[in-house]
Amino acid sequence: MRIGILGGGQLAMMMVETTQHLDLEYIVVDPAENPPASKFTNCIRAEFDDKKMLDMLIKECDVVTIDFENVPAESLEYLETKIQVFPSSQSLRICQDRKMEKELFIKNNVKAAEYQNVSSLEDLKNAVKNIGKDSILKSRKFGYDGKNQFMIQNNDIEKIWIDCKKIPSILEKKINFKTELSLIGVRDQKKEIVFYPLVENIHKKGILRISVSDYGNNDLQNQAEKILKKIMESLDYIGVLVIEFFLTSDDVLIANEMAPRVHNSGHWSIEGANISQFESHINSIIGVKNTQIKIIKKSAMINLLGTLPKFDKIYKLDNVFIHKYNKKERANRKLGHITIIDDNDQNLKKKINSIENIIN
Repeated sequence: MRIGILGGGQLAMMMVETTQHLDLEYIVVDPAENPPASKFTNCIRAEFDDKKMLDMLIKECDVVTIDFENVPAESLEYLETKIQVFPSSQSLRICQDRKMEKELFIKNNVKAAEYQNVSSLEDLKNAVKNIGKDSILKSRKFGYDGKNQFMIQNNDIEKIWIDCKKIPSILEKKINFKTELSLIGVRDQKKEIVFYPLVENIHKKGILRISVSDYGNNDLQNQAEKILKKIMESLDYIGVLVIEFFLTSDDVLIANEMAPRVHNSGHWSIEGANISQFESHINSIIGVKNTQIKIIKKSAMINLLGTLPKFDKIYKLDNVFIHKYNKKERANRKLGHITIIDDNDQNLKKKINSIENIIN
């Protein structure tokens, strides 16, 4: 079977890497030269809306998936008239647009932050009157890793509207939360769903820095699974879908956003689970029945951002695994990650602190 992947970043790289033992071939498409996935498979250099490339995928592939959500939904719509595509163009469109995402949450009775649509300066002023200054202006599209987000508070509203380049946005009431969690679900073609454990996430400048698995609260796990199950079924979703949550001080889950792909907070699953999120996703889109998720050890993942550290001290630590993405250094860019596994929570925390001290 041959799988096409639109996007050749580290997520595509790990999809290919973790399924090398399977009888699969890949065609990876990316506009960049030598993207991370080229470490394990040949990559075709082309834009994601190149019709010749899309026609080639239709001819050569059995199924197509994505490695990030900023692929044009129109390209998936074109492909899915001829071959299987997961996620669907409709699911991708919803996940690309914060307003559509909020509407999906509301339709499915999922708790989310109060918001108001903003298309003009007048809209923004009215939204601030209704929601209050303790709010955040977020672009409807292209808002990953904290980009295109502006705190209102006592800032100049007209300046914020100019700073956001006057693009369609939503104003969202700020949620006071004690931590951030994410849940990864996998729905196969027989409509069966498996879940990974809730993961606690720590961000730095809007970018994920550390994920720790698992959060260890069965009640919250069950609540989160019910929410994600409802969303996956409403979209008739196949593959990996992720919901990121805010957890309030009184343990209420507030849905923040979704990702229609394998997710940074699930990288630990390569070493920490019986099957990684990457292999689970590939299995689900090629028609293989889901494997029940079993946790091997307590796990944590630390993103390597901007520059790579010297690894000599890290290599000396037990049960520590380094993944490099072969990307050029750039401020806040994800260049790799480190996974730590251990039987003991305290030992895991000590290793996290040790590695944080080394890389900082």
